[in-house]
Order: sequence, then C-alpha cells, then structure tokens
Amino acid sequence: MKHLKRMTAWLCTLVMALTFWAMPVSAADAPSAAPKDFRAVWVSTIYHLDYPSSTTTDPAKLKSEADEILDNCKKMGMTAVILQVRPSGDALYPSEIYPWSQHLTGAQGVAPADGFDPLEYWVTEAHARGMELHAWINPYRVTRSGSADYNSLSSDNPALLHPDWVVKHSDGNYYLDPGLPEVRQLVVDGAVELVENYDIDGIHLDDYFYPGTNFDDADTYAQYGSGFSNTGDWRRDNVNKLVQELDAAIHKADPDCSFGISPFGIWANASSMAGGSNTNGNQTYSSHYADTRKWVKEGWVDYIC
Repeated sequence: MKHLKRMTAWLCTLVMALTFWAMPVSAADAPSAAPKDFRAVWVSTIYHLDYPSSTTTDPAKLKSEADEILDNCKKMGMTAVILQVRPSGDALYPSEIYPWSQHLTGAQGVAPADGFDPLEYWVTEAHARGMELHAWINPYRVTRSGSADYNSLSSDNPALLHPDWVVKHSDGNYYLDPGLPEVRQLVVDGAVELVENYDIDGIHLDDYFYPGTNFDDADTYAQYGSGFSNTGDWRRDNVNKLVQELDAAIHKADPDCSFGISPFGIWANASSMAGGSNTNGNQTYSSHYADTRKWVKEGWVDYIC
C-alpha cells in the first residue's frame, strides 16, 4: 500500500490524443485502425518519488517494489506504464552512453548486484501483465541539486567527458546545451540504444526542454544562430530538430515503437499569439521553447498528452 499511496500523489491518467488541436489529417496520415486505449501512469525514479523507495543494489528489493507497482497499475486498469529510465544524464539500465543512476543505487556509476537489469525486468513483467512499457527519458538535464550533484557525477558521464556541452543555469543546475548538434546526437543515440536493446513499446519525453528564458547560450547562438533574427526562434528550432530527429531515428530502429511527449499544457495564450488557447498561464512556446502545436501538425509525435 505504501507504493500505491506514493504513486497516487503522482498519478495522472493519460488519454491518447493524436490530434490535441483541431487540424486536417491527410489520408496518408490517417490511422489504419481505431487507436487503442492508452491509460498510463508515470513511474518517477528521481528522488525516490515512486521507484525505488530508497537507493539499493539489492535485486530482490528492486524486483519486489516493481512487482507491487505493476500489480497496482494492473488493478487500476492501466494499459501502459511510463518508467523514468533516465532522470538526469544517467540510466536505470546498462548503457554504453550513460552511467548507472545514483537515484537507483545511491552512487552514480554503481550497478545493481548480480548483473540485475531493472529495465529488462520492468519490460518483462509489464508485458506479462498485459501492459505496455514506455521508457521515459530526460534529454538535457544533468543535475537536480546543483553543484552537489555535479561533483558526484561518474567520470564517464557525458557532462564530464564533454564539459563544453554543459551550461550552468541560473537555477544552480547544469544542463546539456540544446543548441549543439552533438548534444542532439547524444540524445538520439541514447534513445536508439534503448529501442535496439529492449522490447519497449515507446520512448517518452516530458516537459523539460530549455529550463528558462535566461539560458546562457550566447556563444552557441553566435556559432549556430545564423539565419535567425532572435534567440527565441533559434531555440525553438533546436528543440524542433531534436523532436524530428528522435521521431525518425526511433521509427527507423523499430517502426512499431511509439514516440510521445507530455509537455506543459499551454502552448500559448490567445492574448500572446493567434491560435493560442483561452488561458492565462505558463506558455511552453516562449518559456521552454517547445512548439508543441507544430509537433502535432507536422506529425513528429505519435501522441501528445
């Protein structure tokens, strides 16, 4: 029950919305069959919000907690579980690109005992219960606790291997620079590694893109921003490129693997932009440079929620 209570605080039922905004769909883009119900929960791994309840290298504990969450999801009628497998530049699975997550075992780079692979277990057990398993990744975040996290990064973390790819933001945390082609390729390679090595049903991104408008990327803009009259349009193009490249690479690796994103709910307010919603809140178009409406209209995502 303790996992169920913890999950309830973070539980959101996701409804598949292939057309979040009204738009024409060409015959070529129309689905061949009615979409399946998609009722899912996010299972967070950062800060032990859902899994594991505390850091451990013990496979028995990791298995039992996974079983309890999956059983609860099945009882609640879920058809999918979205497991956070890369909370911040790390991995809950053996990776050639990212080190083991400190949120799993207590120290970045330390693996579970006995060669245990948590993601493989989650995939197998979710499928055994008739549910899909989607791998949730955070593309740019390196730390959540500022310098304390940064100083504890494993020596093979991409942020330490390529310090010129990293920006320290005003919130005190470190992020990979979305304006660098090398960073986009790293994120794409990490997604393809997941698709090729695991029988996952989808790759999922949440609402973390640029962390804010005061991102220190002036040098990157000077290098790559030609053709753009302002940093906002350039930053949106950087995120658009990542979404496009992920869409192409994921479906090349596995045409049946879905690619979805759960961004902030407001694309833009009508008071700010034509086509915006009758809202008055945080606008992902300008605050995080995520042009979510464009992703849907261009067909770069299989679902958005």
